[in-house]
Formats: sequence, structure tokens, C-alpha cells
Amino acid sequence: EKEQNMDVSKQICVHKTQNTLLEFNSFLRMAEPKEFWHLHEDFASDYSRIRAVMVDYSKEDSISVYANLSPEIIKYVYSRIWNNVQEFKFFQQKIFCEDKNSNTGRVTVFSIQRKVRNNKGEVLNYPWVVRIQNGTGIAMHNANGGQYCKKDSYRKEKEVTIQLKDEEIFTLFARTSAVIRAFEQDCMTRRRQAGNFRNLYRMVEKLIVGTEEEKDNAA
Repeated sequence: EKEQNMDVSKQICVHKTQNTLLEFNSFLRMAEPKEFWHLHEDFASDYSRIRAVMVDYSKEDSISVYANLSPEIIKYVYSRIWNNVQEFKFFQQKIFCEDKNSNTGRVTVFSIQRKVRNNKGEVLNYPWVVRIQNGTGIAMHNANGGQYCKKDSYRKEKEVTIQLKDEEIFTLFARTSAVIRAFEQDCMTRRRQAGNFRNLYRMVEKLIVGTEEEKDNAA
């Protein structure tokens, strides 16, 4: 029999066209127990994220790009889609340095937009445009310790764009939002159960200690 791959896929959903692909992957993380309410931060201070991956396979050498989105951004965009906005824009640029001794970092750019009409005034059948760029830039640090890309230092290396219908973009973000909600509920349930088990253990421990003390006194 063929061996089955037991690894759990990180892919949440995917949309494919003749030339392009857009998928969302889960990199959600549970916070430390002491950070009870920080649902999306783990022990290494590595935040939960949804990774958007796009591939353009229209040419012989396919182009692959990605961008990390926070769970809150996914929820925000989904709320706009749910409310049937007619015009919408969102832009995000992130930079991170792989080499600690260098200030040159990898840059990811994610943008999503909805337009009702094109430049000719014609109603668009595919009103949503999602675009991801990957490149390099010079990392700067703000007062809070965060990083941002120095102005005019960004150099684009590759880009992929996809156009989507309302129902197509709704499906992608609805499924991803549902996964995030389920993850959050699961985290809270596990922590509540862990707390209940700890309380039960303390009660049992007290009963055992009390029983042993009674035996010692009786002896």
C-alpha cells in the first residue's frame, strides 16, 4: 500500500484561474499560558499570521510571491466584503531582516482593492484586484522597536496580480475568518479546561494530604 502523508496541510482555501493562483495558509499560534488573553502570540513572540500566497504560472518559469496578514486584518477585510462595500482599498508593506548584521531586509507588499468601474466607465465583472509584491529594502526602526522600510529604498523583484468576482473573494475570506474564529474558540476552551484540571488537582492533593495527616495523628 502507498504510504499516506500524515502531515496536516496548512492550506485553508485556494482560488485558481487559468494563469494565477491565490491561497491562504494558516500559521496561527497560541500564546503562552501566562499571556492568557494574547491569543495570537506564542512563547517566541512570533505572532499568528495568515500567509497569502500567489503564483503566476502563465510562463514557463512560474512566479511565486507571499505576504503575511494578521488575523485582525483578515477580519477587517472580510467585514468590508460582508458589508458589500462598493469602493475599497487596503495596502500593507512589511520588512524583515534575515541577517542581523545587515539592515537590508526582505519586503512584502499586499494590496486589495474593489472598483465598480474601469477608466472607461464600464462596470467591472471582476471588481476585486489582489496584488502581492516581494522585494528588498532598507530596514529602519521606530521608537517602539518595530521595523519599517526606508522611504524610496524599496526595490520590487516580483509581482503577481489576480482579479476576482464578489462571490470569489467572499469565499476566500469567509473560510479564512471561520478558521480564525474556530482557532480562537479552541484556544479559550483548552485554557479553561486546563484551569479546571489544575483546580481539581489542587483539591485532590489537599484531600490526600489531609487523609495522610489524619492517619499519622491516629497512629
